[in-house]
Amino acid sequence: MIDERLERMKRKHNCRVHFDVDSFQISDCTVAPVHDIPDVIHENQEFDFYVESTYDVYLLRIIHSHDCVVSIYPAKAEGIIYIVSSIPVSKDNTKETIQKILHALEKYGFPKLKNPKSSITFNI
Repeated sequence: MIDERLERMKRKHNCRVHFDVDSFQISDCTVAPVHDIPDVIHENQEFDFYVESTYDVYLLRIIHSHDCVVSIYPAKAEGIIYIVSSIPVSKDNTKETIQKILHALEKYGFPKLKNPKSSITFNI
């Protein structure tokens, strides 16, 4: 329990550099884009975001696709939980898309999403 808490604190400290003026709030989370989102997005184009809740930091990858699937991948030792979503996204609806994904994660414990033992995939 203490080791898990220390790992979360370490991740939050190490990821702090990603949260800057481009970061924005969604619910109780701070979201930091890793990439600029272009005006034209191609099929299967990927965009990464760091998502910090009061509990932990996660990497959210959005793949522009009409599949509407979300996968949660367990973090390796001292790693970060990856949330990969295949969902339609545009420059104008990025925040709404992220909010939809985060809302879908609530049934798995988000914003206190603990490291799963294996990958979890579901439709949204």
